[in-house]
Amino acid sequence: ALVRHGATAWTLTGRYQGRADPPLCPQGFTEAATLAASLRDHAISQIVTSPLLRARQTAAILAAAASLPSPATDNDLCEIDYGAWEGLTQPEIKSSWPGLLRTWKQTPEAVRFPGGESLAGVRQRVRAALRTWHRAPHAHAVVLVTHATWIKLALIETGQLPPEHFRHFPVPTGTLFWLPGPLSSAPPTEPRAHAAP
Repeated sequence: ALVRHGATAWTLTGRYQGRADPPLCPQGFTEAATLAASLRDHAISQIVTSPLLRARQTAAILAAAASLPSPATDNDLCEIDYGAWEGLTQPEIKSSWPGLLRTWKQTPEAVRFPGGESLAGVRQRVRAALRTWHRAPHAHAVVLVTHATWIKLALIETGQLPPEHFRHFPVPTGTLFWLPGPLSSAPPTEPRAHAAP
C-alpha cells in the first residue's frame, strides 16, 4: 500500500515542497490519525517512510497505532526535487519560468526542474523501491509512506494509471492507495484510494 503524508502549511498554501522539509500542520496530524484508525482492521507488517519530516511524522503515527516498530527509512521514497521551484506558489513560478511551467503542465516528462530532478530520475527510484519492498517478507502488508509525485509514478509503473493521466490524477494528503498483487507487477485496474475525511 502507498500513503501520501498528511498536510503541511505549504500544502495548504499551494507551495511546491519537493525536498523542502516543513512539518505536518494540525490538519496533517489529524489526517494521519484518521488514516491510522482506518488501517486497524488490516494486517500491516511493516511501515517504511521517505526521509522527509512530513512523511516520517505520518509514518510514526501509523506505526504507533498499529503497535509496530519505528518505521524504516528508504531514501528512494523521497519526493521529486523541484530545485529552484521549492517554496514557491504557481503564480510565483509563472512570473519567472512561464515556459517551463507550461511544459510541466502539458508534457511533464520533458521537464528537468532548475537545480532539481526530472520525472525519469524519480521513476528510477520508484522502480528500485518497488523491487526492494516486493521482495520483503509479507510484501502485501508493507505500507510505504511517500509523496504525491512518487505515488503517481508508482501507479503508472504498476499499470494502475495511464501515463497521460499523470498531471490530473489527484493524490490528496492523508490518502492511501492499495496496490493489488505484487508491488512490481500488479495487473491493470482502477487505483483505489482511501482518503481521510
